[in-house]
Amino acid sequence: MHEFAFAHNIFKIAEETAKKYNAKRISEVYLEVGELTLIVPELLKQSFKMATTGTIAEGAKLRIEMTPGKIKCNKCGKISTVSITEEAKLTGLQLFQCKHCGSKDTEIIEGKSANVKNIKIQE
Repeated sequence: MHEFAFAHNIFKIAEETAKKYNAKRISEVYLEVGELTLIVPELLKQSFKMATTGTIAEGAKLRIEMTPGKIKCNKCGKISTVSITEEAKLTGLQLFQCKHCGSKDTEIIEGKSANVKNIKIQE
């Protein structure tokens, strides 16, 4: 379950930011997660709750916005939005096909990262 390690890293980023501003509490963390990370939002929220127990972020809301994956076709050069299939969610394997020319010679350009976008703190 990589969600717990991920949740712990999110907490550490939020905690460092809160300390920088002498905050007493973290009340909310807003996160953008690329769909191609294979992160399961509900598992991430549960993991975040466990990772923050007994800390300044205990009880903080984790708001997650899933962002779509994007690929660039190496054949026609166009960009397509892609989603993970149900099968790929189980296996982690998927070839993406260009929606414009049908080529499978593509590269992922967005959707494999996650970013803490905003942290609400109380001073």
